[in-house]
Amino acid sequence: MLRLPLPCSLLTVTAALATGLAIGCGADPSQEPQRAPSTEVSAIRNIDKAPIRTIDHYVHHVSTVDANYGKQVKLFVREKVRRDLQVDRDIDGDDDVERSRGRKGRLPVVLMIAGATQPSVSIYDIPFKDYSWMTYLAQAGFDVFAMDLTGYGSSPRPAMDDPCNASIVQQLALLIPNPLAYTCPPSYAFKMAIQSDWDEMDTVVDYLRESRGVDRVSLIGWSRGGPRIGGYTARHGEKVEKLVLYSPAVYDRDRTSSEPPRDPVTHRLIPQPGILMQVQNVKGLLANWDTNWQDKDGKPAIPEECDPFEPAIREVLGSTSVASDALGSTWGSDGVFRAPAQNTLWGWNATDAGKITAPTLIIRGLRDVQAPEPPQRLLFADLKAVQKVFVRVACAGHQLLFENQHRILLRASEKWLRDGTFAGDDHGSYFDRGSYFVDAKGQAKAE
Repeated sequence: MLRLPLPCSLLTVTAALATGLAIGCGADPSQEPQRAPSTEVSAIRNIDKAPIRTIDHYVHHVSTVDANYGKQVKLFVREKVRRDLQVDRDIDGDDDVERSRGRKGRLPVVLMIAGATQPSVSIYDIPFKDYSWMTYLAQAGFDVFAMDLTGYGSSPRPAMDDPCNASIVQQLALLIPNPLAYTCPPSYAFKMAIQSDWDEMDTVVDYLRESRGVDRVSLIGWSRGGPRIGGYTARHGEKVEKLVLYSPAVYDRDRTSSEPPRDPVTHRLIPQPGILMQVQNVKGLLANWDTNWQDKDGKPAIPEECDPFEPAIREVLGSTSVASDALGSTWGSDGVFRAPAQNTLWGWNATDAGKITAPTLIIRGLRDVQAPEPPQRLLFADLKAVQKVFVRVACAGHQLLFENQHRILLRASEKWLRDGTFAGDDHGSYFDRGSYFVDAKGQAKAE
């Protein structure tokens, strides 16, 4: 079982060291006394001599989340970079970091944004064999960052320490008898909004542009990360170099572009009624994954040519997800992890796609049932970008990153971020068709 005895023990060794340096093991950053804006930087000491350096940042931001509005908060950002490409003057300083940057004078910078349910570090830096996407790109010479938005990981979780702010259904299924004896009404009955995600991303993107000396940052987003990085790019395209959309979700070319109304005096977005928080346990996490490998009756249905995943990675994914949440890990029978419920969303429509000119790679597993292909095809058609490719990968689902075909995703992202090509074509002729299929043996063919 994945039951762990104490909140502090729920952190991996590296995460415990990094988090302890800045916010204290088990602390809730949203409840801390706030400081003047700055950036805190901590190296993870026990692996500080490794070829790939891991550095945790806490970027200060004035929150636009309704439940935390106007407070100075700290957004958690992890960095991975090759030691031989980095020259530090003062690793403990806020922004005083100098780097040797290769032929063009700067390392290319990549920022990774997670989807709906899990924090960035637990998925993009999963400690299992060669599956860490962050480590792979860092080894390839990129300066790689992954951030936790409000509600995830080591970033603030305003109003999420109250289990009553989960839905009644989830209270009954996961939170009774621990921490609740019976169901209860919410103390905060409003959704979060996509605008605060874009605002937080903009703060971190600006920090990276300034501290790393680059004009543009490339963005990677998975699933619900699609509207986050896609919507951000539609509004701040001058700051974005390239996009990798890994199985982007909930695109609707006809969705309204109008944001919710604002208070006429404060100009603050009026929050929309709804559920603030969702909770999930490891059993539910793995059950969602399994839907990609089942028939319509819920029975296993794995094609003969496919060997989907290593069973051991499922335990690692589960334990790291629970470890990402010091409070949630004490709830339920084996611990849960918290995230914002589906937020108020606008844009991420044909208007937004028509503003995206950054070279864009869309890649998905062929068996993905959690983010359907038809809306992704419409997104691909609506993108204004001239450089764009759509890739389908056989023997892979929505969790391609954790499956045996994961190297296709990692290699495709590296090639795309480096020179905007796929499948070895460096002339751009494939842009006229733009669609590829990768078979069970990893061979890419134009469709």
